Order: sequence, then C-alpha cells, then structure tokens
Amino acid sequence: MTWITSPATGLEEAIARFKADLPGWWFSVGECQVSCDASCAPTSETMDIGIIGIQGSDDRFDSGFHADLEQPSTLAEALDHVRIQALDALAAYRKESTHD
Repeated sequence: MTWITSPATGLEEAIARFKADLPGWWFSVGECQVSCDASCAPTSETMDIGIIGIQGSDDRFDSGFHADLEQPSTLAEALDHVRIQALDALAAYRKESTHD
C-alpha cells in the first residue's frame, strides 16, 4: 500500500465543507500506512440535535458515522465520506418525518 505524504490533499477544503454542511457536529480524522479514517456525530450544540432525538427517538445517529478507507486514500476523502453519510441520513430522517 502507498501512504500519500505529499502533495497536500485538500484537508482544509474538506473541513470547510464539513463545517458548512454540518455546523456544530464534531469530527475526527486519522491515518496510518493502512488506511485513512474519519468519524463524526452531532453534538448538543448542533441545530440537528432536536430532530435526531435527545430523547432517543432515532438511534441511527447515536454511534455517529465512520469511514475506514484503504490506502492509497486521503484524510479529505475520509472526511467527505462521513459528511456524505451524515447528510444522507439527515435527508432520509427529514423525509420520513414529513410522512408521519
């Protein structure tokens, strides 16, 4: 496996996209020679916390969203992957909520 060390891989742009799309959510990224990883979930400061259930009404958000991309990959790709998972889950939740 190839561990990408240069050039820069767009992590700052991926962070900006994440913060714009999921304000108040936490995220983490990490990498090694085997994979690039990312995780994210809502926090009590996010505007989404009300719809995803402080009272536990929807457990798909409880454990957050995770990516473990084999090398060669980038931290930006891993963060974008969890951002898209979270946005898709929010869209599905909102769509389901309008049918209740």
